[in-house]
Amino acid sequence: MDNNILTLYDSYKRSNHNLKDNIKELYSKYIKGKEQTLIDAAASTAAINALYLSDEINYDQITPQMEEAFNLAYPTVEFESILDRNPDEVVGFLKGWKGKYFEVLVRDELNDGNWIGDVHLQPNQFAEIAESVKQPGWDLQIFNDDGSIAEALQLKATNSLGYVQEALEKYPDIDILTTSEVFDQSDILTDHIINSGVSNDELTNAIHAPMESLFDSGIGELIEDILPGLPFVIIAITEGRKVMVGKKSFEVAFASGLERSAKTGLSMGVGALVYALDGGILSLPASFLTRIGFDRFKITSRVSERIERKQLVANQLLLEYKPKLLLT
Repeated sequence: MDNNILTLYDSYKRSNHNLKDNIKELYSKYIKGKEQTLIDAAASTAAINALYLSDEINYDQITPQMEEAFNLAYPTVEFESILDRNPDEVVGFLKGWKGKYFEVLVRDELNDGNWIGDVHLQPNQFAEIAESVKQPGWDLQIFNDDGSIAEALQLKATNSLGYVQEALEKYPDIDILTTSEVFDQSDILTDHIINSGVSNDELTNAIHAPMESLFDSGIGELIEDILPGLPFVIIAITEGRKVMVGKKSFEVAFASGLERSAKTGLSMGVGALVYALDGGILSLPASFLTRIGFDRFKITSRVSERIERKQLVANQLLLEYKPKLLLT
């Protein structure tokens, strides 16, 4: 047999002597690389969430009645402008919004033929709420079919008996339809206060639910401030640690850190673009999958290159030794 073939055989035999250890090392390297990619992808996704989705209004929880109530309570205010206001201002908006929402609910229930406490419309009657938020005395009127006023009511969505008593003292001739919490406290005023059967807590929860993310604690706000830069902090720490333990030189770690930072920045850019195109929450998987895709593409490219190199070597060997083998 040709000496070159024997030499090649010995070379392959030596290189595969510790095949199990080589496979184990390769597997370990792959797992660590995959973990690093997942950490970078998760960090970039968290950054996108903090930048664009942490202080969001959940519009899916806003019903048409809630939307109408806000427009009636604040006719000159754009709903989205709440995002630019401080928490104390938001609380003030929610209070007025809840009161008007209560009025809209009562009006609609009555006009649908339902009972609200002891209040029920007679045939051909209809209910209307005051057009102006500054309407003195009454908040809702019940009209007969000829347009005459059958009854006027004050509507108070609160759990404060004192607030209701004050309103009753100011307008003693107008009864008050209020929430169940106040009615349960008002034994001495039951002739003037009507239980709507609607809970103040239910109204409050309904109004607060779409705005929940706007009321983060101090720690929550601090975390949201930190998260946008978190991916790059993680990259710096992990690459720096490898330098300190001697796994990488400073130059290699610096180059690796730049590469990871570029990929993470680009993946965050994709998430930001999806959000800008009204993708909303889809910006999160877009950022995550883009970051993973970069490394997957890199690995695939490397594997493809290695296969091509091995195939080239095999073709060269075939061209060199096939004629000799045919002659033997």
